Amino acid sequence: MVDLNNVMFYLKEFENPSVTIPKAIEMILNELKRKIEQLKPKGSIWVIGGLQNIYRLGYLMQEMGFWILNEVIWTKPNAPPNFTGTRFQNHHETLLWCTPKKNAPYTFNYQTLKALNGGKQAHSVWDIPICLGPERLKGTDGKKLHSTQKPEELLYRVLLTSTKPGDMVLDLFSGTGTTSAVAKRLGRNFIAIEKDEKYVQAARNRIKKVKIVLDDFALLERDKK
Repeated sequence: MVDLNNVMFYLKEFENPSVTIPKAIEMILNELKRKIEQLKPKGSIWVIGGLQNIYRLGYLMQEMGFWILNEVIWTKPNAPPNFTGTRFQNHHETLLWCTPKKNAPYTFNYQTLKALNGGKQAHSVWDIPICLGPERLKGTDGKKLHSTQKPEELLYRVLLTSTKPGDMVLDLFSGTGTTSAVAKRLGRNFIAIEKDEKYVQAARNRIKKVKIVLDDFALLERDKK
């Protein structure tokens, strides 16, 4: 999972000022593409971003040979308003689910997603509230620790879609560890990469508390493995 908001935050402090944001993203994707092709026969990649970056990334990925399987729209019923009243409220973010190349094999847990959707075929619009309440990590000042912490429900759907228990999940920009926490809960292995020490420590503390819970939806696919 690649969260472009985290990528952009990281690139603000990129050590080489001559490397543009598109070039840096291309470098990251090239490395990730090699890892997917080398390590997992059915590996895929999810990226998420808003209107300021997702279209640029989608173009770059297609130019590099990635194949977009689906565009998923994450709608936020409790999204904050646009206080200036100068444009529409930003009510969604876009996820791209991709393989390294066209016709590459990939995991899609169709029956699991269908069961999760009440027996109906799952669709590409996900209505999930933004992260609030006890799930939202806070700093010592009582304020939110990470500005773009994702809700666990979002990563739950991502991982149920394209992984099975025992699979390896790589998160290049881990933030406060949401992807890793959900991966552990679902019995997946994980590798998390993060450069900000306060996020690293928060993620470690968070992940330690997580217990593996293979619920009915995860068990559907585990029984078929």
